[in-house]
Amino acid sequence: MKNIITRRAAAAAGVAGVAVMGVTSLGAGGAAAAPVPNTTITKTLVDGTPVTIQLFGQNANITQPLIPFPTTREVWVSGKVRVTVGGEAEGGTVSAGYIVGCQVSVGLGAEGGVTGGAEATPNTDGGVDVAPDGAGTAGASISLGPGEAGYVPIVQEADSDDDAVNSYTFTGNRGGVAYSQEKFGVTGCGGYAEAKAKIKVTVSTDSVKGVITLYGQPFSLG
Repeated sequence: MKNIITRRAAAAAGVAGVAVMGVTSLGAGGAAAAPVPNTTITKTLVDGTPVTIQLFGQNANITQPLIPFPTTREVWVSGKVRVTVGGEAEGGTVSAGYIVGCQVSVGLGAEGGVTGGAEATPNTDGGVDVAPDGAGTAGASISLGPGEAGYVPIVQEADSDDDAVNSYTFTGNRGGVAYSQEKFGVTGCGGYAEAKAKIKVTVSTDSVKGVITLYGQPFSLG
């Protein structure tokens, strides 16, 4: 299978050994990256197909923006996602990003809900109500007021038409993505802010299509 590598993110059949191209300069106010605990879930689709998602090697580096307003946060994140499927599944699609909340605890919520007939996910964003307009693009900052949350994608590839897509499709029984020094931020937040990873994997077989969501451990943005 052909590896797909962008400026700061990489995707491959096996995450181990992937050459990830990172940004080495973090700008003014950079600090040592803080590790975020690993998260792993295993779910079974209604036809018996097992799916395991692992989020590991994750860290977050909170930095001071070039224009240091007290209502602005900026973070650089790195991590690896490995997906293993069994049964009759032949690959899957991985979407990765972060839920960001302003003066609201993003919490752990439902870490690993499955749709597609196996289980019902109580809330598609792990117990957090994401504002309809609170979605950003990879590398962007989103504007959030008190009590609001938004989603920022991390994996952003270019398809054959050079259009940006926020997912990666793999074949076989193992795939994943690795990202290094991906930046996102929040503006307009006068209180504390939190974030957590959201990994969504779609797996299809001859009899069922399942969507499994893993939520990472939350961490503070200050």
